[in-house]
Amino acid sequence: MVNSAIAENKPVLTFACGAAPALAAREGLRVHRRLASRRPGLTCPLHHFVDAAEAAEILARTPPGTLTAFDEASYFNQGLVPAWQEASQRGVEVLISTPSSEQLEALGTEAFTETVFAMKCEDCGNADASTFIVSPETDRTVALCSACERARTAAARADVLERLERQPPHPGEKSIYQPVDQLAECADWNVIRPDSRARVDLMLQIMREAGLPESVAPDPATYLDIGCNTGYFCDRIRQAGFYAEGVDLMEGDIAVAKILDAFIRKRHNHFIAQDAYSYLEQTQERRFDVTSAFAVFQWLMIQTTVERGLTCLEWLFAKTKRLCFLEMGYSVEPQYRERLKVSIDREWVRRIMEEKGGFAEVRVLEGKDYGFMFGRDLFVGIKEAPSHSAARALS
Repeated sequence: MVNSAIAENKPVLTFACGAAPALAAREGLRVHRRLASRRPGLTCPLHHFVDAAEAAEILARTPPGTLTAFDEASYFNQGLVPAWQEASQRGVEVLISTPSSEQLEALGTEAFTETVFAMKCEDCGNADASTFIVSPETDRTVALCSACERARTAAARADVLERLERQPPHPGEKSIYQPVDQLAECADWNVIRPDSRARVDLMLQIMREAGLPESVAPDPATYLDIGCNTGYFCDRIRQAGFYAEGVDLMEGDIAVAKILDAFIRKRHNHFIAQDAYSYLEQTQERRFDVTSAFAVFQWLMIQTTVERGLTCLEWLFAKTKRLCFLEMGYSVEPQYRERLKVSIDREWVRRIMEEKGGFAEVRVLEGKDYGFMFGRDLFVGIKEAPSHSAARALS
């Protein structure tokens, strides 16, 4: 419809929600400003990548006769509905693709034409699709009927258990680095970081004290985990109402995280297999309300240089809007002794955060008080909460 209107020289404006982290992660939208589809060559321009308030302001000054098209409209909150209604009453043509149930309810008895597209299951090709998964292999959605979804889930469960058992650092043993609460089969497995639950519980408590996620509403609160392993922290923080994105160098861990997320956890988290330096370098314009990195950067310093590790820390601090949770392995620990080219201890980390982080406050939670492994400390960098208007500008 957009391309037809453009071909006829009709005025057209297209919109996508720039406040939605899941959309902001898409380079085609954020950088190239194109709406695309699975059909090769079928694209159209994206004119406005904005939040709901900005979209409403633009609609208010859009002249009658203009086609305004909202792609993945569910990412805008239902507060945009009155702007749609007012524009339509003035003679603006409003095309709303995939509205949320809340938006449809808010539209109420407003006159509109509804078109429902039915799909066949992409596995069996017979029954109508009733649900979908995000393919761990391709990151594209796959429409499924309930029977095929159950079959895929059973196969994925067996696959992920096999992957977990053969993954490092103890291949062949029933040993996992982080808990996997949703798999009863793993209940008696050895967890290498049994303090994972204590750490994330403490993080969530500090987030609540900072007013998150409610204080950034109606925009979603965002969380970034550098060194996410199989996604335990992303999963727990997603449950608290955040958009969560995890990055890890180990492709096997990310593969497990994606399978768990698609079939077992079903949280729609975003996982990326990439080294920390490259990811942070390439995404400097994207910022998150909460960031974390647990025992990541000392390994990067060992494998590359101290300078690259320090640069990563500065990039992570700059990406942080509100809270940064940081754990560093200390030089006195046996696995780092004689390997680190810099002497890292509590005061070293505190100094780096105070000098490089731009934090209003740096807290040090001593590991021995919370039962953290190796007696490591949890550092919390706290930035002052911006006003709502400033937060929108910074985003």
